[in-house]
Amino acid sequence: MSRLILLFTSVIVATLFTINAFWLQLNGHSTIEIINRLPLLFAPANYVYYIWIIIFIFLFLWIYNYIKLQRTDLFITKLQTILFIVIVFIHIGSLWSWHSEYFVLSTVILLIQVIMLFGLYFSYPLKKEWFTLRIPISIYFSWSTFLLILHCCYLLVDYQWSGFGISNALWAVIVMTVGTAIALHLRYHHFDVAYPIVFVWCYIGIAVQNGFDELLVTTAALFLAGVMIVGVFLIKKNPEHLK
Repeated sequence: MSRLILLFTSVIVATLFTINAFWLQLNGHSTIEIINRLPLLFAPANYVYYIWIIIFIFLFLWIYNYIKLQRTDLFITKLQTILFIVIVFIHIGSLWSWHSEYFVLSTVILLIQVIMLFGLYFSYPLKKEWFTLRIPISIYFSWSTFLLILHCCYLLVDYQWSGFGISNALWAVIVMTVGTAIALHLRYHHFDVAYPIVFVWCYIGIAVQNGFDELLVTTAALFLAGVMIVGVFLIKKNPEHLK
């Protein structure tokens, strides 16, 4: 029960802090306002950030499922509990650093968060009975990965990186392709549908944000979103223990 209380408290704190940072004001401005300061071709439309609401709903459902799984072998372990609580603290630290305009520090902290989410994600065995418990972590992991890529793009634009002579639009396409490869890798090798769906949501938002102003980026975003949708429905690798 103590683990559940810790999980519930940490999700409540993360929810309130994130809502305050993204849509209200933390240190005088919102997260979205800071992101929109620079002309980022990888940045999605503002509505995309509402995925945080979905993430926290899934995390509360995740905790609810564990309430029903007390005294079973599927109940959350001590290590998983510690990992998640640390992830929440890191999440808050990254947002605080971002709003204090320590962008490099915020990106480094977010990288640590993604690595720890990676560890939490792979703490769930690839077995059918663990599948639904992994979905909330998968969504959180996927969105955090996207945010990490966005943070890196922000830093490069902020420091006026030359891009080795390659246009910003082409770099955006390259970055989106790498993101797609990561999403499809997890879809195929870890039978994960949730992870690529988050990237589809983000890429559609990138297309909406760029519109007709950056046709190469918009076209590539929609094409890659389509590739991931096809991957979600048509990739059939299914381990024997998940059948």
